[in-house]
Amino acid sequence: MTKTIFRTMGILVMALAVLGSVNLAIWVVDREPPIEYEGAHALSAKVPQGGSIDVEFSVFRKRICPVVTRRWLTDAKNERHSIPQYTVGLRLLAGRETYRRSITIPLSAAPGPAQYDVTLSYVCNPLQRIMNMPIEVSSPPVKFEVVPGEAGPIYSDDG
Repeated sequence: MTKTIFRTMGILVMALAVLGSVNLAIWVVDREPPIEYEGAHALSAKVPQGGSIDVEFSVFRKRICPVVTRRWLTDAKNERHSIPQYTVGLRLLAGRETYRRSITIPLSAAPGPAQYDVTLSYVCNPLQRIMNMPIEVSSPPVKFEVVPGEAGPIYSDDG
């Protein structure tokens, strides 16, 4: 009877080891991006410094994973400006989707050709989190022109 218990325990331990190894192998090869960009474009060709512009994205979501998003604008002087995070309270679903984001152009952005970029870092399994190896996805570049902003009111102490 003791032999049977040890044999059963041994088989159970081996089965768990095989299952764990298979699971680990699946996590290692899991590098398929959870989203594919089908397109991205600005809804207007020009935007003033300090103004906002709407950008439309077309995507196909294959699965939903936690994501960290980085956004930036590269201006005519090739300077990068971080764009604050856009928080959305919508439930994301797998499948095709078109959505818009409004971004504010920094006042310090140089007038001229500009490009808006988005990088998404997805963590779809525990190994990607532990090893700090997210799946990186970049949007197509969104090009438009930054024009000088309108001068605001001028205040003086002369009354």
